[in-house]
Amino acid sequence: MIFFSSNAGMWGTVALGALALALVATIGDRRRRRRSVPDRVGCMPWASVFLAALFVAVIAALFALKAWLSPV
Repeated sequence: MIFFSSNAGMWGTVALGALALALVATIGDRRRRRRSVPDRVGCMPWASVFLAALFVAVIAALFALKAWLSPV
């Protein structure tokens, strides 16, 4: 189990993980669009994965910023 010294570190890690997933989804969508055989359609909705990951990353980054700026 990972222990964080603050909530800002925890939310920052979540935001970085979600950004990494968004990057993977972007690469997957680019590969899907540039496939050589158009009949080989994949089943992974890369655009939806990207949007969901980006949404999570933005919300987690806002929580991290709020925790970092709070005067506790």
